[in-house]
Amino acid sequence: MPQSVYFEVENWKKPLHMAKASLAKLYLQMLPKIQVIGITGSVGKTLTQNAVFKVLSQKYNCVVGGENLDPTFRIPQAILHLKPWDNFLILEYGVEHPGDMDYYLDIAKPNIAAVTNIATTHTKYFNNTTGVYGEKSKLVKALSPSGYAIVNGDDKLSSKLKQETRAKVLVVGKEGKNGVKISNFKQNLEGSSFRIHYKSQMVHVTWKIIGRHQLLAAYIATTIGILNNVTLKQIATGLSQVKPPEHRLSQIVTKSSNIIDDTYNSSPKAAIESLNTLKEIGKGLKKIAILGEMKDLGQLSKRAHQKVGEAVAKNRINALITVGAPAAEIALSAKKSGFSGKIINVTNTKEATKAARPYVGKKALILIKGSRHAHLERVVFGLLHKSTQISCYHCGKLK
Repeated sequence: MPQSVYFEVENWKKPLHMAKASLAKLYLQMLPKIQVIGITGSVGKTLTQNAVFKVLSQKYNCVVGGENLDPTFRIPQAILHLKPWDNFLILEYGVEHPGDMDYYLDIAKPNIAAVTNIATTHTKYFNNTTGVYGEKSKLVKALSPSGYAIVNGDDKLSSKLKQETRAKVLVVGKEGKNGVKISNFKQNLEGSSFRIHYKSQMVHVTWKIIGRHQLLAAYIATTIGILNNVTLKQIATGLSQVKPPEHRLSQIVTKSSNIIDDTYNSSPKAAIESLNTLKEIGKGLKKIAILGEMKDLGQLSKRAHQKVGEAVAKNRINALITVGAPAAEIALSAKKSGFSGKIINVTNTKEATKAARPYVGKKALILIKGSRHAHLERVVFGLLHKSTQISCYHCGKLK
C-alpha cells in the first residue's frame, strides 16, 4: 500500500482508514451486479462525476462520492453507502502521487472509465506530464475487454489512451466519433445553455454551469447515459439539475457584486480556462483576476505561472491581483507579454481582499482562483462581508 496515500494523515488514524478501505473492498466484492464508473483527469473530474450521477439517476439507483473529500477517504466512504439494490457507483479517481491509482484500483476496479484530460498537475511528484499520463492511464488499463473507456478526443494525451486499454473505446468532444454533438453554446452570469444532438434527436439543455470547456462533462455524461439506455430527454433533465461544485468556477451574483469563485484548486490549464471564461462572460464589465499560487508543480512551477501571465495579457483583464510570492511570477509574465492593466501584488488573503474592495460592484466581474492551500476562498468570504475564519486539515484553523 503506497504510503503517499496517507501522506497527511496522523499516524494513529492510519490503521482506522486502512481498515475502512479493506472493509469497503470486501463489501463491494459482495455486490457484483453494481457497475463502477471511474472518472479521472487533470481538470473537471468533480463536475463530470456529478453530471454522470444526475444523468444516470433519471433511470437508476446511483451512489456518488462527495465533493470535498480526497479520494483516499471518499472512495471507501462511497462504497460503504451502497445498498444491494443500487445499480451504479460513480467514483472520482484523483491522483497526486505515484502509486495512488494502484491503491484506488485495489479497492474498486471500474466497468466504465472516463478521462477528462491530462495536463500539468502535481508534477512536483510526477516530474512531468509523462508521469501524470502514466499514473492516470492505469484506470483504463484496469478495464476488462467488456468494459468501456471514454476519452477526450480534443485532448492529445487523453486521446492517446485509446492504445492503452483492452476495453471498447468511445471518443467524445468536438473530435468525438461516437455520435454525440453539442451546438449553440451560450453563457452568462446565470449559467449556460446548449443543444445536444444524437442521431436524429436533439434536446435543449440549460444548466447553472459556466465555462465553455465544461461542456466536456456534458459530453461524457451524455455518452454514458446513452450507453446505459437513458433517453436523450432524461439526459437533458439530469444535466439541468447539475450544480457547480463548491468553489469550482461557481458564480456568485448579489445585489452589489459579481464573483466567480474558483478557489478549490488551480493548475495552468484550469487557470487559463477560467481566464477565458472571465473574458467571455465579462463582456461589457470590468474584469478583475485575483490569482494565487499553483502548488505541487515542482521544477515546472515557474514556467507554468508564466503561461498564466501570458493568458492574462491575452484576455485583456482590467486588473490583476496576485497573492503570494510564487503567484507574483504571473504578474511579471503578464507585464512582459504586454499587459496594460493595473497590477497589484500582495502577500496574503487579507491584503488581497483589501486590494479588491474598490473593484467590487455590478459593473465588474471578479475571478478568484488559486490552489487549495492558498485558501483564496477567504477573499470570496471577505468580499461578501462574511467571516473569513476557516478550518483546514492541512493548515489548522485560520482566522
